[in-house]
Amino acid sequence: MFGYVRVKHTELKVKEYEFYRGTYCGLCRSMGKCTGQCSRMALSYDFAFLALLRITFDRTPVEFEQKRCLAHPLTKRNTMKHNDSLAYCAGAAALLNYHKILDDLSDEKGVKKLRARLVYPWMAHARKKALRAGLSDLDQTIAKTLHHLSEIEKSETKSVDAPADVFGELLSAIMSYGLDGGAARIAASLGHAIGKWIYIADALDDWSEDACKGRYNPFLRLYDGNLPTKEDYESIGIALKNELYEAEAAADLLKFDNEAIEQIVSNILYLGLPEKIKQISADEGKTAHKDKTKCKHSNERTDKTK
Repeated sequence: MFGYVRVKHTELKVKEYEFYRGTYCGLCRSMGKCTGQCSRMALSYDFAFLALLRITFDRTPVEFEQKRCLAHPLTKRNTMKHNDSLAYCAGAAALLNYHKILDDLSDEKGVKKLRARLVYPWMAHARKKALRAGLSDLDQTIAKTLHHLSEIEKSETKSVDAPADVFGELLSAIMSYGLDGGAARIAASLGHAIGKWIYIADALDDWSEDACKGRYNPFLRLYDGNLPTKEDYESIGIALKNELYEAEAAADLLKFDNEAIEQIVSNILYLGLPEKIKQISADEGKTAHKDKTKCKHSNERTDKTK
């Protein structure tokens, strides 16, 4: 359910892109330092975005250094030095990924369940380290919220907003954890909007695949099991754009100390996420494994649009 929150690279200045990539690399190293080397496999750009926001909310001073790593052994890359905001994001990522693995063990089948079994010991170890860092309250909140989300999905509700709102609550709690006053309110509002957007975008992206594999998807229930048409993608894409308004309004209240972070966050909200919507919404942009012609659940409504 991650990987959607990214920048539009072509619209960033070189120094801004280096800052963004350096944050990503710094978070990767902090995950290794705080929650174990294997936890770095769960790294995503979504948490790099969280790191940039937490640096802003916490007023964390940042420094960079040139480092090599196993993924890039030949060339040194700009890397943010370890700091408290990166440490928090590493812990939050470990907790969220641990509970996601638990859900996969309970709900998934086949390859996904096997993968969850293999990864579980490493995620459990990462969670223990995060708990030692004082994130037990956040751990309980994540567990409770994901359980609520699982119950909604098992009920196979026809509402997209209901499960999306719960996932919004989850990211709201993660983004605002440990903050006070106005910062907490802005972080909670921004996290809720982004979380809701991620859930809806992911459901839209997986619509055809979930239909083929018989998995729950709120759009499948809402559209009575029908596969999406080009018009469906376009109309839902417009709705997804509207979901960003709350996030943009919250971001407008932020007071940035770092110009690069301000430009990166603006790029993500105003360019990167809308670009992702276009990619998902365009029927031509669907990947081969979601090809409707290969799905046993293909129906007349879909065939007529071809």
